[in-house]
Amino acid sequence: MGWVAVTLALLLLTVSVYAWRQRRRLVQLQVRLADIERRAEKELKTDHLTGLPNRAALERWLQQSPPSSGLLVVCDLDNFKELNDRYGHLVGDEILRDVAQLIRSSIRAEDWAFRWGGDEFVVCFQTDNRLLVEGRMRALERRLADFRVRNRGPVPLRLSWGVARFSPALSPQQCLQEADERMLEAKRQRRLT
Repeated sequence: MGWVAVTLALLLLTVSVYAWRQRRRLVQLQVRLADIERRAEKELKTDHLTGLPNRAALERWLQQSPPSSGLLVVCDLDNFKELNDRYGHLVGDEILRDVAQLIRSSIRAEDWAFRWGGDEFVVCFQTDNRLLVEGRMRALERRLADFRVRNRGPVPLRLSWGVARFSPALSPQQCLQEADERMLEAKRQRRLT
């Protein structure tokens, strides 16, 4: 009888140790899975080239937490295709990364910058102060006029932009459309001068 009891005790101990190791392994796998999910979610929201939140992140942000007030700016680099054709796509990518960094450094911490696509960016300013926003955009234009590409020298860039005010009367998409239309009008006016 003692021999059976010892064998059963050893068997229970072995099963208990195995179950404990499996639980520990399961917890480790759950931690790894949560980390993978966080990274995947971040990658889904981030533009890989510029590091800015991407268009999907912008649309989600506008749907989930649209500002009740503030100013939205749509920006577009003028003649970017010509730069790509002249210097190649790798230099074009470098330019987009650097422009994204300039935009990020030109806005306040509470404001948001997104890469909308191609050479277009959207900035959501958490202020109704149009003079402040226009001042920041003009400062960005000045910085771009002195833009330099590594190993290429000066490559002055021009930026067209349009501003629209968030308001309860407009959906976030309508505000985005209004800013985009104003940017396109600014681009057309620039071509005429």
